[in-house]
Amino acid sequence: MIKNTNTSDKDEKVSEIIEEVRNCNLACYSSKYTFPLNTRTNGKRRTISVEELKNGKPLIDNWRNQPVLFISQAPSKQAWVDNELSSLNNSFLTDFLLPKVYPDQSLNEALEQWKQVVFWVHTANCYPFVHTDGRSKGRDKAPDLRCVNRYLDRFVNTMKPELIVLMGGSSTRFFSRAIKSTINSNKNYPPLRDILEWQYANKEGLIVRSKSGNDEYGSVIIPHAANWDKLNENEKYAYDLVFESLRRFGTDN
Repeated sequence: MIKNTNTSDKDEKVSEIIEEVRNCNLACYSSKYTFPLNTRTNGKRRTISVEELKNGKPLIDNWRNQPVLFISQAPSKQAWVDNELSSLNNSFLTDFLLPKVYPDQSLNEALEQWKQVVFWVHTANCYPFVHTDGRSKGRDKAPDLRCVNRYLDRFVNTMKPELIVLMGGSSTRFFSRAIKSTINSNKNYPPLRDILEWQYANKEGLIVRSKSGNDEYGSVIIPHAANWDKLNENEKYAYDLVFESLRRFGTDN
């Protein structure tokens, strides 16, 4: 597997890609922002206007030479309009992830540790909007692969992370060729359920590869979940593996 190499050249190249993402003007989902949305911030109801949605900018983390690449589905509507990713307003971090990764630290300390260890991107760095009918009404739509196909390989090949964390089914689709081979799946895009079952049965993460290179990277796949009590055994194992890995990177660094 590839180890992270810290060079000023890498810092410059990663920073250049970040700026490209932040200045992207494709506006892949803006045509869908046609009515206001309700959300909660710190327990308080809030209405996000159409204008706020349309004024959102591609959201991506700052580069701090982090060893871990964390890839999730897409920004929440709140993060999108506030232009905040790793912040104390992110309930997934403050209520679920940080207390379990860094149980002996305050939230402020844990957040700073997270920022030094994790570089966070999405398969789509813009908010993909919501389902408007059917059983999924009100839930965020899964993004397509336009954004990830445009930028992610460059991030992986330049950053050369020591670990890649893939959260949710959307993030696994980009690495589906390597995942399919590892778990011996006959599906082009192995379902998240099958991947989690393989991880649990083998008691290890998977090896993934970038599309344009042969370098291999250790990865852990987790579901998108913020309620520990509702996770099954496979899902809890995946999260425990991530908790342990992030704590280890924090100690190593």
